Amino acid sequence: MSSLLFCFARKKCYLCSHNYLLMTMNLMKKLIAAVMAVMPFVTVAEEVAEPVEAPKRSLSVSVSTLNTSDSAIMATKPQEGEKPVMPLNIHIGPSKLTLFGYAQTQFDITKTGAETKNSFSLTRIILMANAELTRKLSFFLMVDAASTQASKHLHEYYAQYAFLPELKVRVGQFKTPYTLENIISPSLLGTVNLNEGTRYMAGIAGDALYGNYAGRDLGAMITGDAVRARDGHYYLNYSVGVFNGAGMNLRDNNKHKDVVAMLNVLPTKDITLSGSFVIGKGNAQDDDMFGTVAKGENYTRNRWSVGAEVKWRPLKLRTEYMSGKNGGIGSRAFYAELWCRLFRNLDVVLDYDYLDKNTALSKEARDAFPAWTRTSNYLVGLQYWVYKKCRISTQYIYSDRNMGPDTKAWITQFQIGF
Repeated sequence: MSSLLFCFARKKCYLCSHNYLLMTMNLMKKLIAAVMAVMPFVTVAEEVAEPVEAPKRSLSVSVSTLNTSDSAIMATKPQEGEKPVMPLNIHIGPSKLTLFGYAQTQFDITKTGAETKNSFSLTRIILMANAELTRKLSFFLMVDAASTQASKHLHEYYAQYAFLPELKVRVGQFKTPYTLENIISPSLLGTVNLNEGTRYMAGIAGDALYGNYAGRDLGAMITGDAVRARDGHYYLNYSVGVFNGAGMNLRDNNKHKDVVAMLNVLPTKDITLSGSFVIGKGNAQDDDMFGTVAKGENYTRNRWSVGAEVKWRPLKLRTEYMSGKNGGIGSRAFYAELWCRLFRNLDVVLDYDYLDKNTALSKEARDAFPAWTRTSNYLVGLQYWVYKKCRISTQYIYSDRNMGPDTKAWITQFQIGF
């Protein structure tokens, strides 16, 4: 009896432990299943709660201005082109945008023969922007808001990359490097109007075959300064470019390209000796006044010049001789411009300008020709610098034409630079 009870108890204990084990295993299965079901949600929650932070980028923006001294403005060299006076500089990160410009308004009284005219006029309203994208890459833009022709509002736009001070590459639209007077800013010239010879030779105005394009063209150019002196100036400055030869804001009108080059030698910082040339073939915009080239025809357009600029306080002298050919017709021009500082901020300006559009004409043929072909212009004036690039100029100009009535003009101009 006792043995039977022991066996029964043992069997009951075994059944109890077996049931417990089954129950435990079932609970473990349910727990594992529950954990596996929750895991995806837990992972997402962790990702949302602790996101990976992206690196932060900041861009600094600041505005400044630069006050260029009077001496620095007057010391501007022809090859330096436009120079800001008090520009607005906008710094955006490593880049800089410089905004500047100038405006000229004038009143003139002109007497041609017995006829006298007078008028106010807006000569120029030049707005410029120079963007320094990096230390070597820059972009320049210039517009003339006063131009009466919409196609000529845009004067310059080019990109430039400076590999070295000795080597800069420029591509776009800009002044062709022919003659010193052409590349100097009008805001720094002594004459209110550029000399007639320079206007004709450099494609600024007056040449019917080329047209009036402010001495600018589309193309590519290499330029630079070489051999630096102890005082900081460079002994050599050069420019060599290839251009359409059709004028600004225009596509090429023939298959030929113009080659334009200039070399400036500066033995001292105040003396510039210059030479330049143009070799090309143009497409006539109008009939030649001498009947040798018809509108639409291609013609040889060659030019060369030599000149010098000397700054010797209180004097500043610039002079150039130019020669050229339109087809088979030779031409020549010469000018000499002298400034003399009388006292603080007041200069007297003297200028002589000569142009001969056809050097082959004899005196008899020239006198018999129905339009003037040779002129001499005499200028005397005063200019008072109100503030830096701001001045009042008043000038008397006498134009002696070989044919027709002579012209006398009194021009007063107010200029403001910023």
